[in-house]
Amino acid sequence: MRFKAEAKTALGLIKSNRGQQTVEFIFMLGMIVSVIVAVFAAFHKQIAGGFFTIIGSILQ
Repeated sequence: MRFKAEAKTALGLIKSNRGQQTVEFIFMLGMIVSVIVAVFAAFHKQIAGGFFTIIGSILQ
């Protein structure tokens, strides 16, 4: 019987708009993070070089 109650609760959460908005937000956040990681992976040497150039000019 407890399983049925938990299943009803889970179905209620799935059907609610509030849950849908949360899932959409998480997907969008995941996409943004994926793009940032992909850009960093592709250009990590240039990013690090620029960073150290800026830090070097500040410290001089």
